Amino acid sequence: MESIIELFSKVSDVIWSAIIASCITIFGVYLTNKYHERRQTTLLAHEKQKYQSEQKFTLKKEVFLDVARSFANVLEIIPNLMNLEFTQKDIEMKMADHGGIVAKSCLVAKESSVAAILSYSTETTEVFIKLMKEREVVLGHQKTIEIYQSTINSAENEKDRITSRMKELNHQGHNNQSTLDNLNKKYDVQESIVKHNTRNLEKQESTFGSSYLLFIKECIDDYGKLLLLLPPMAIALRGELGNNQDSKVFIEALNNNVQRMKVVLDSLFESDKT
Repeated sequence: MESIIELFSKVSDVIWSAIIASCITIFGVYLTNKYHERRQTTLLAHEKQKYQSEQKFTLKKEVFLDVARSFANVLEIIPNLMNLEFTQKDIEMKMADHGGIVAKSCLVAKESSVAAILSYSTETTEVFIKLMKEREVVLGHQKTIEIYQSTINSAENEKDRITSRMKELNHQGHNNQSTLDNLNKKYDVQESIVKHNTRNLEKQESTFGSSYLLFIKECIDDYGKLLLLLPPMAIALRGELGNNQDSKVFIEALNNNVQRMKVVLDSLFESDKT
């Protein structure tokens, strides 16, 4: 022990200064490395969190844009229903994957947004089912008109055939009264069919006209109603995308456009009635 102390005592102050300075330098480098390591770890964690946040935002944006597009397509069906040539295939194309898009939105949206989406989806479904039932009634009247008209046309063609046959027999000098009476009876039957179906056709056309106008008005009213119910869902989704501007401007603009649309469509409806 004394030899060790004696050994240390022989070391000059200069050497001790160098040793202490080296130790301090090494310790300083160690602290600096630890600081940079901690800082790098924090930076990487921040970048990871930022990347995940951006990915989540991008996913939400894509899903919400699909939701907006899909609901727009569904809403577009309602005015198209007024066109009775608009087919079931056309409707299915407009509604393609709507249910899947709504379901996907429930996986990425907040609970409040999910509630708004499902509420609006239920509203549109109820309106759509109601209008489709009413449209089937109108289409039924239209189909009945087509049947009456087809029957009338067939009877008129048969009358023309009978008349042509009677003229042919007359030119040939054929005067068999039994044959002529038989042709006259057939002609009278077809004439009776024409008159009967013409009366029914006129009644059916009147029924069709009133039911069709009523259906058009229902489509206009329900389309406006669904547009006015749009803000809660739209505002919820806009909020999740960071678009938190004054929602009153959006609501007022939507209401004004709906009212203007209803005025125009109602005026068309009134002109068609007259």
